[in-house]
Amino acid sequence: MKVLSVVNQKGGSGKTSFSVLLTLAVASAGKRVLAVDCDPQYGLSAILAPAEKVERLGLFELLSGLAKLEEVAVPVNRDGITFDLIPSEYRLESIATTLDPFALKRKFKNLKKYDYVIFDTPPTVQGISRAASMIADGIYIPSDIPIPSLGPTLYTLGSLRDVEKEGKVVLVGYKEPKEELKGCTARLAREFKDKLNGNCAGVLPRNVTMAKAVADPEFKWTAAMRAKILAPILEITEIQ
Repeated sequence: MKVLSVVNQKGGSGKTSFSVLLTLAVASAGKRVLAVDCDPQYGLSAILAPAEKVERLGLFELLSGLAKLEEVAVPVNRDGITFDLIPSEYRLESIATTLDPFALKRKFKNLKKYDYVIFDTPPTVQGISRAASMIADGIYIPSDIPIPSLGPTLYTLGSLRDVEKEGKVVLVGYKEPKEELKGCTARLAREFKDKLNGNCAGVLPRNVTMAKAVADPEFKWTAAMRAKILAPILEITEIQ
């Protein structure tokens, strides 16, 4: 079993969208996948397994010792792509910021039922995000390239190094500027990528099709759509 964690101190960086696509991509490759929503804002849960009542069993109950893993895992089917999800909701806020760094390791270590466990985390590098990083075999940091994103993304990389972990940045909506372009946007794009100092895993496009693939539960995952949207995710993460 391998663990992949999606982190970034910056909110709105694309963590949940990347986590959705990562889950779908890995599951579409025939792997047994468990996605875990670690964010009290429960974006991953709302997208992948919406429920009329958010007070269902989930990660809060698992970490609080009120339920077992098999009691909180929800089966999900997105047009033939199947996986399990452990949902989150607002009550997780009461324990997320102060969570023991090894709490997730104790609950998720060596699960024989799954090939991959994928953690989507809240916008922080402390508490539950640190715990998800500590157990991870691979850590991905989605980030767009506006000025407010650079500092938090570099801070996230540094915080991971403090716990002897290495993160890889996935640039969302990034386009390599042409050499002749000298404007602010081109300059910022070059500066951002240069400061990553080799810690860039790849680029994730930002467009209407990608947004629909993330948010629409009725999205048709044809062979063409899998090749266009999910195959690049597998290439970025080097999963076969």
